[in-house]
Amino acid sequence: MPTTSVVRRAYVPWLAAIVGVSFAVRMAVGWLRAAPALFPDEYTYAAIGRSIASSGRPLIRGASPHFPALLEPIVMAPAWLVGDVGLAYRLVQAIGALAMSLAAVPVFLLARRLRLSGRFSLALAAFTVLVPDLVYASFVTSEAIAYPIFLAAVYTAVCALSRPTRRNQIALVVAVGLAALARVQFAVLPVLFLVAAALIGWRERRVRAAVREQLLPLALFAVPLLAVLAAGPGRVLGTYRAVLGFHGGIAGIVHWAGLDAMTLAYAAGWIVVPGALLGLWLTVAKPRSRDELAFGVVTALVGISLLVQAGLLQASLPLGKEIQERYVFYAVPLIGVAFALYAARGWPLPLQHLALAAALVIVSVRFPLSPYAIASTVDGSPILYAVYWLTEKLGRTGDAAVLVAAVAGVLSVVAVLGSRRPRLGTPIALGLALVAAGAASAGAVAFDVTNTGIVKRAFLPSDPSWVDRAGVHNATLVQAWGGIRAASLQELFWNRSINRVVLLPGANFIDRFGEDSVTVGKDGSMAVDGRPLAGPLVVDTYGSTVELQGAHLVEAGPTASLWVPAGRPRLQLYAIGRYYDGWLADAGAIYAWPAATGRPLSGWLSMRLTAPREFSKAARITFRLPGGKRTSLTIRPGATRRLHVAVCGDGNNWYATYKSSVHGLVGLRSVSVKATEPVFTPSASACPVSQPIAY
Repeated sequence: MPTTSVVRRAYVPWLAAIVGVSFAVRMAVGWLRAAPALFPDEYTYAAIGRSIASSGRPLIRGASPHFPALLEPIVMAPAWLVGDVGLAYRLVQAIGALAMSLAAVPVFLLARRLRLSGRFSLALAAFTVLVPDLVYASFVTSEAIAYPIFLAAVYTAVCALSRPTRRNQIALVVAVGLAALARVQFAVLPVLFLVAAALIGWRERRVRAAVREQLLPLALFAVPLLAVLAAGPGRVLGTYRAVLGFHGGIAGIVHWAGLDAMTLAYAAGWIVVPGALLGLWLTVAKPRSRDELAFGVVTALVGISLLVQAGLLQASLPLGKEIQERYVFYAVPLIGVAFALYAARGWPLPLQHLALAAALVIVSVRFPLSPYAIASTVDGSPILYAVYWLTEKLGRTGDAAVLVAAVAGVLSVVAVLGSRRPRLGTPIALGLALVAAGAASAGAVAFDVTNTGIVKRAFLPSDPSWVDRAGVHNATLVQAWGGIRAASLQELFWNRSINRVVLLPGANFIDRFGEDSVTVGKDGSMAVDGRPLAGPLVVDTYGSTVELQGAHLVEAGPTASLWVPAGRPRLQLYAIGRYYDGWLADAGAIYAWPAATGRPLSGWLSMRLTAPREFSKAARITFRLPGGKRTSLTIRPGATRRLHVAVCGDGNNWYATYKSSVHGLVGLRSVSVKATEPVFTPSASACPVSQPIAY
């Protein structure tokens, strides 16, 4: 008979192969990702990582972000030492792919500690790296680092609870500390450990002794807890302190936690979920060892905590509610382990298994995923990534949800049949879980690759670091009306030379890290806090057309333009609501300013307006000019009209507002007709005129 150590060593090459293959595949598909797309998170982590690499301080645009989840920026800081942003981005993705693939190791060790066979343990390790949420390996976010550390924290918690040696307890403290530094949501782990120790003691009728055994880690956990209480939770939470002001109801938390639990079941391959729930129950009700009892208690507490946290976050958001699978997917490998423990017992509860499988089928039919798999609400769920991608392939919105529910039903039937013949059912169930998780993972990756390609083409030129390549330094991003954070944060991510953000009148904030408002003078001069706006300017043109004087245009991207001062930059034209792709908002304004010579404003403003052929009736665009004068253009579907109005002023700015009689939606934008870029042509002959002219 081979010794235990020899048997364990025999599985090491297989475990290394799982990690290695996962790393290679995740890195390869990650490099297909054209650009970051999860904002503001990816910019936030990248900016802090760059700051740590360059100055050793966690700053964003020179200011402290009060951001507590610093482990990912610290780990990735060496990659950001590379000068080329594109290469640094790929290095960060490679590190993320390796980190997330290493999650297979603690799961394998946990399975072996629970006395599962080597093959079972390897299958669970493979399952861990097939989870669809490993798409986050290529994101510049905390998930890649937090995933393996969280699973290591669960493993060390089981070790410390079942055998409270000093070595196990120190390992636990280190793992939990790193997990909390990676994601704020894991700061609850010390509390869960205390509750777990008490519950295990209660189960064994020795509560005081069980808690006394854990005095070392509890004392070490108390140190940062006291520091948090002294500083104030709001200050420590930093950008996440909004959760302290929760005003939602319990029903909202339960609703969203239930939806998160459903996506968790899909992410786990569905077929293993009924057995996993029963296995988790048996580890607590009839544990075969102290390790099993510790695993059951820890997994139950962690699972409930993750779901409550995600539900709390969603219920507290006034707008933009979406499923937050990214907050709960960490429990998926634990579901696999719980199923393995049930299967190792020989599937002992067939009737209960049948009831749970039937209940899950009803849930999949009653709550289809299609209402949540829409472009504006898929950010937090790779399962919804896959459903959205499948919807596009099938062509109709409900088809993907029906197919997913049908597959879930078939898997549930197979699971029930497998319970009748455990020796055959176990490998089939695990194999199908691996296939289901792999298929969902492939769909999530396909969606992400396609989506980021679209994002890059929409917002960035062929060289996304175009501002850096221009050789400018200390550039300012000037956000205009209608600008969206996705476009502007792309510019900030790819161009280190942009280190400041200011807002023109009407512009929205793009993040929480310092954005000053611009005051515009009557002559078009721009100032921030009373000081003239100077230096290179990257002007946002997503939702407005902006022209400057006192500066020359260096280059223009799809949604921004780079201007370098030639004197003092001033506004010349600000067309609010004229989008980068030519659509005109259903209402807006056009401002013009005189030249720096001090002469009265005199000239012509012209643009061409085209009504889409799809309109069912003519569009009427009414312009209200200074002095109350109005001019209107009626544009038939498919036709084009030219606007040509006199612009006259006495040294101050001139403006006109407009409003359309018809409008439609392009994405989330309310638009009217297509419009060429407005052009102001100085001309002394334009003023005075008795009436505005429209052609």
